[in-house]
Amino acid sequence: MKRLLFAALAVFSFVSINAQEDDSVANETTFGLKGGYTSLTLKVSAEGNSASDNVGGFYIGAFAEFNASEKFMIQPEVVFASYSEDGESSGVLMVPVLGKYMANEDFGISFGPQFDYLTNEEDSEGLKRFGIGLALGASVDVSDEVFIDARYTFGISNRIDGDLEGLEGFDITARFNYLQIGIGYRL
Repeated sequence: MKRLLFAALAVFSFVSINAQEDDSVANETTFGLKGGYTSLTLKVSAEGNSASDNVGGFYIGAFAEFNASEKFMIQPEVVFASYSEDGESSGVLMVPVLGKYMANEDFGISFGPQFDYLTNEEDSEGLKRFGIGLALGASVDVSDEVFIDARYTFGISNRIDGDLEGLEGFDITARFNYLQIGIGYRL
């Protein structure tokens, strides 16, 4: 977990330094907070068959927006998501590093990698705690400070950690997909 937090801080620092070096663009950096509803879908595939299961929850986090040009910005985030079902809860730390294209003044399209880490060790039995996904989303500015955004992250990495007992020899994959719908506030 320390490595993941260190990587997030390194990305924030790298992007901040690069944004400060280019005097031809508005070097405006904005920080903010966000939160909302999230859904995690676990999709398991084995020998051509697949099944999935959803669980809902909430997320909270912080973000930065580094303007690279008038229409393009880099938006790294650190987000914590909590999922609950039948009295059991799980936590996931997510670090997306998104490119954001502003189609107009109020509408943006975002895309980029998302790294996630299962925070509860007991929830990760048989699963890899670290995963990688590809996030795609959109945002609408309600005002200069407030925005609404939605994002879907497709899991890329297989989360199965080795052979499962009793299922050795089968080709089994598990992926985590995330849906986030929420509101953000630029400080």
